[in-house]
Amino acid sequence: MIKHVIFDFGGVLLDLDMPRSMAAFRALGADMSTLQQPATQSLAEGKAGATLCDGLAACGVMDLYQTGDVTTPQLVDEILAHCRPGTTAEQVLDAWDACLLSIPEYKLDYIRDLRSRGYQVHLLSNTNEAHWMRAAESCFGGHPEEFFHSLFLSQEMHMAKPNDDIFLAVLSRLQAAPEECLFLDDTQANVDAASALGYHVYKAPVRHDFRAEVDAILADVPAGDVTSAHMTYATTAIVSTEHLACTVGSGDLPVLATPVMVAWMENAAMKCALPLLAGDESTVGSHISVSHLSPTPLGGQVMATATLVERDGRKLTFHVEAMDGKGKIGEGGHVRYIINKEKFMSRL
Repeated sequence: MIKHVIFDFGGVLLDLDMPRSMAAFRALGADMSTLQQPATQSLAEGKAGATLCDGLAACGVMDLYQTGDVTTPQLVDEILAHCRPGTTAEQVLDAWDACLLSIPEYKLDYIRDLRSRGYQVHLLSNTNEAHWMRAAESCFGGHPEEFFHSLFLSQEMHMAKPNDDIFLAVLSRLQAAPEECLFLDDTQANVDAASALGYHVYKAPVRHDFRAEVDAILADVPAGDVTSAHMTYATTAIVSTEHLACTVGSGDLPVLATPVMVAWMENAAMKCALPLLAGDESTVGSHISVSHLSPTPLGGQVMATATLVERDGRKLTFHVEAMDGKGKIGEGGHVRYIINKEKFMSRL
């Protein structure tokens, strides 16, 4: 029985625009992209850096700030060293907070609804002092305790997702078993870490209305009937010569080709669907609508993610997205159908 619903903050509740902050820093003469890396890369190196959003993890001073191991003035001084002369601390903090947007009102209403239904609702966020102070005021009127029974903030706990210690600390503080907790996050590494410890998990696509899927999990709908619970798959690849637009023929520049990015998204969706299939079944793609948002150079690492957002009989609808080391490079929707292999091939 699930008693505790634990929300991530940025990406799940709070809409974020990380490129907006990066652009604001570039306008001050500082390139902050060096303080981010793909979340999968940080996991491969042992203790993971604090995950951010869009499949990225913090490194360097940003990671230390997320875990409260450097102060806001120390962070500002570090960034000022990379800015044009004359840049002020206020300008740095404004650029730092530029990524913070708002929480849709229906999500705040849903938190109130969960509380009225008897669930303990909590927040577990990789955040930092500056972001939290501004967001707590703008999103919750300075009173987040009116929405959440507990706040688990990385900068206060000196721990960060996706490392096990923060998830274990949450269980200890709540005096709860992992199977009593449902954890929502938009980052695959965080969802995987919580799931491995026994939490119920749901990977929420960014800016997605997750209410129906979460209600289905809370109602303990059998796995085959839940449209999105535990149904996310991510795959990574390195852009090589064969993946370039000038090689594939979709363009004439040495950047990741759109059809290759789309193929990686489809591959993630195909693998995401595998737990739903019988031995004589497979899936085939029938429709994909994707925006390619940003170029990726030769040698760049790309993570493609597919999340099942709806199942209607044999029709499976996915949200797909792709990230590289600088952020989101593509996203869209993809439809696949479950088919019988033998019958399908007999039509050839």
